[in-house]
Amino acid sequence: MDKTILFNFNGTIVDTSSLAIDIYNEIAEKKGYRKINDEEVAYLSTLSVTDRFKRLNVPIYKLPSLGITIKQRYQKYISNLDPVSGINEVIHELKKRGYRLGFLTTNSRDVTHQFLTSNSMNVFDYTHYSFNPFPKTKEIFSFLKKNKLNQKDVLYIGDELRDIKAAKKNHLYCMAVSWGYDSRELLIQGEPDHIADEPQDILNILQSKF
Repeated sequence: MDKTILFNFNGTIVDTSSLAIDIYNEIAEKKGYRKINDEEVAYLSTLSVTDRFKRLNVPIYKLPSLGITIKQRYQKYISNLDPVSGINEVIHELKKRGYRLGFLTTNSRDVTHQFLTSNSMNVFDYTHYSFNPFPKTKEIFSFLKKNKLNQKDVLYIGDELRDIKAAKKNHLYCMAVSWGYDSRELLIQGEPDHIADEPQDILNILQSKF
């Protein structure tokens, strides 16, 4: 099979949402931003990244540096986090079906390798590591070019609206997953080709599509 499934890593494969909130709140306390309380997590997930941080009184120009800081603090925790429940089995089944698998991540190679190895998930054909967590359109383009992949042969799977927008700008078939950072309501705005509400849905969708 010549089809490739390209995953966004954090939020789609590894469950990082609670960690992201905890790290953000540590930073917010020092910087004077508004902290996230448990009661508003669901509401914040319906907002775009910029609207989310406006509500938290984070200046928009601070977003790139804030994103990088959160990413850097992730690194000492990622290898010990759990995969999204059910995603391990799905990844192995996709491999069994003959799909080539890849992922994009801003995590370091070392912690990513540790996570994949400790969870018996080190089965990916392609990997793409980047520094900045925001320019996903450019990173997807670089991934395709580096690996000489045809756009029509790649399905992108991500958990955020910006994942879907980046995939569409690169003319990729795309699937959103509703268990990550962004709510289903927000993901629909990006008009993904499909939405998976649990990992098994990925297999069910691909049974008849792509």
